[in-house]
Amino acid sequence: MKIRHRSRFVTAYGLLALALTVGLSAGGAKAADGDTITIGAGKVTGVYYPAAGAICQALNDMQTEGGSTCAVVPGAGSKASLEALRAGLTDFAVVQSDWQFWAHKGAKFFADPKPFTALASVLVLHAEPLVIAVRRDGAIKTFADLQGKRAGIGAPATAERGMMEALLRALGWPVSGFAEVHELAARQQTVALCNNSIDSAVYAVGSPSATLATLSATCDVSLLPLTGPTIDKLLKENAFYRKAAVPAGIYAGVDAAVPTFGVGATLVTRTDVPDAAVEAVVTAVFENFEAFRARHPALTWLEAKQMVRDGLSVPLHPAAERYFANREGS
Repeated sequence: MKIRHRSRFVTAYGLLALALTVGLSAGGAKAADGDTITIGAGKVTGVYYPAAGAICQALNDMQTEGGSTCAVVPGAGSKASLEALRAGLTDFAVVQSDWQFWAHKGAKFFADPKPFTALASVLVLHAEPLVIAVRRDGAIKTFADLQGKRAGIGAPATAERGMMEALLRALGWPVSGFAEVHELAARQQTVALCNNSIDSAVYAVGSPSATLATLSATCDVSLLPLTGPTIDKLLKENAFYRKAAVPAGIYAGVDAAVPTFGVGATLVTRTDVPDAAVEAVVTAVFENFEAFRARHPALTWLEAKQMVRDGLSVPLHPAAERYFANREGS
């Protein structure tokens, strides 16, 4: 399918006023002049939107006169971005790795529940790990210590809730093993943990995170490490999960990196998106990698090798696969 013109795209979506538009070119590997490459992302206030913007800006740095443009299109989240991508309204999308998996497999919560077989991976961005916080002055030092305690498990239908439930299933723990179970949103958990109303709180956030910064500034907390054979098995059985870590030194009291696991932000496309457009994206990101990482704090800890494997549960687009194979061979 031909990459859509911006005018046609805006007619369909009505979002030009919110789109981040910058020039695009990547030498010989670019879309036809005058076209617009569109990247669907999440809310403007979230991290996916500026992450997509960083990709557009990287493409802009490789601009030649008369090149195409790149527009970031905000949306309601991964589900909406995948549905827009499937409908041909965008050419790429930044989505959570588990949503990527379920779209490719097919799931009833999508408008079209049939498998999205034309979905293709391009690269991995930042991790969004499961973070379990406890008060530092308490007796809870490991996840096993949470048995019989008052546990926050996240609000229903959130990433942290999904990962918490997956972890409990992997461990063979029933929810009834906690003294109390609290289904609270992230902000409510922070208040409850610092007020000693619960013993643990769960989050699913990339770093740096305003949520974790607020938590660690409000009360003294520790973050529980999540490692071991059970975690390894969980990752092996769920391709959309990846190893991750909360970095050291960016939150009060977190002086060493805390290993854990989680989902990740991934860039996806369709198999019918031209090879030139996909090659332009991966070339712009990896040929100026340090500059790309500096474009947003969430990209700071990216590692090139991880970006081509961690959390990708859908086959790579052929152009991306060729690029990575040539890069490894060079």
